[in-house]
Amino acid sequence: MDKGGGGVDRDEALRRMTQLMLQGAVMLEQTCPLDGLPLFRLRSGEIVCPVHGRVMIVSDESEAREAEIEGIISMAQYVAAQKVKESLDEGDPKRVKEWLDVIESVERIKSLRRRSAEGVDKEGERGGRGKA
Repeated sequence: MDKGGGGVDRDEALRRMTQLMLQGAVMLEQTCPLDGLPLFRLRSGEIVCPVHGRVMIVSDESEAREAEIEGIISMAQYVAAQKVKESLDEGDPKRVKEWLDVIESVERIKSLRRRSAEGVDKEGERGGRGKA
């Protein structure tokens, strides 16, 4: 059977889309840039691809850069988690600790970025109120 959606076969992708709809997700007109499958809006408002999970829809170049940075940070976290598992399987506690330190650093970076973004949002809100 032909593959689509990042290595997930067509039947599996359809199964995941069906599950999303049964859970109350709404199929959107937009498609995932990675696999071309339709995107879904969850009840929470989050936009997801049935194969890749969370998707960020960007409207300009700066948002695209931010999305790329977030993707790189998430990938670093994922790779570090894989390395933790490998190190555990190999019985190497020193390497486990090193990779857990990497994960902790990534979490710290994500937290700083969230706080920074919230500060920008709050500044924008204050500025908007002051002008009204």
